Amino acid sequence: MEHTSEQRPNRTSEPSAGQLSDGIARLLDEVDLAFADDRWALLDSGSERHQWLCYNAAALRHCCQLLREMEVAAQGKQELSVRLLGRAHVEAWLVALYIHFGQYEAVMRIARDARRNLETFEQEVNSFDERLRTMKKAARRRGRKITENNDRISSWNSRNPEDPPKALTGVPYVPQLKTTNIDLSDVLAGFGDQKPQDLSVSEIVDWLTKNASRLGFGRESFTPIYLIYRLLSTIGGHTTKPLLDSYFEPPSGAFIRIAAAPTNGSIIDSVRITSLYATAFIASKVLSSRGTSTTAADEIEAWLKPDPTGRAAWSPGI
Repeated sequence: MEHTSEQRPNRTSEPSAGQLSDGIARLLDEVDLAFADDRWALLDSGSERHQWLCYNAAALRHCCQLLREMEVAAQGKQELSVRLLGRAHVEAWLVALYIHFGQYEAVMRIARDARRNLETFEQEVNSFDERLRTMKKAARRRGRKITENNDRISSWNSRNPEDPPKALTGVPYVPQLKTTNIDLSDVLAGFGDQKPQDLSVSEIVDWLTKNASRLGFGRESFTPIYLIYRLLSTIGGHTTKPLLDSYFEPPSGAFIRIAAAPTNGSIIDSVRITSLYATAFIASKVLSSRGTSTTAADEIEAWLKPDPTGRAAWSPGI
């Protein structure tokens, strides 16, 4: 979609909601068209380069899908949905950059982290199932003993009606939950000889900061991106006290009312600016690596590129 003269963006004013929607639509269309090209019909050779290309493309697609769903939420003025998707998008973008510039080794680090997470999850599943089986077994065993004892007490009470009846003991509750029986063996086998290894978002940020200048994709620290990621967790990703506080309407006299939605203002457009710029940035890198057009991505990247000195007429969010 081409900009009209009234729509054409510039750096002298904050992007309007309509310009952002137009930019998102054009960028997503460009990525869809690029991936429909035969250049992105990747031959399944099993080589390291093939694996990198597949995950490189998938990471961009994931950023685009989050941006697409964020736009739907923004049109519906779904503040919390945009915040949640914005946080997910920051993480997805950092991972996409890490894969693109870290190449095959980055893919393997992500795989090792996935294996670690799955193995930890498997341990939790197995631990819960074993505890549940033990609790059920113990409750049934104790229940049988108590039932036998209660039968003897009831018999004694029947035979001695003139004496005060002896009290019966309550039968313990037997948990009704079923074990999860989740089997991850096939999934874990798919990792081959990859050893589990933790990979945090902050570690990815440190890697990007360290290698940005050397690999030519940045000259500033990526730490502010990580801080935005943490902020979005605080105001939308997790149920924190500050998030709950945002539902309190300004006091009227001695009374506080609970609002239907957060009252601490909307960040929908600022999140869209950040996410649109970030997606355009990685799209231009990924798509150009296979020789496909990045006209929209390049234009949007130039339009929304943040000014690290803070002298921009609008705040792009990163």
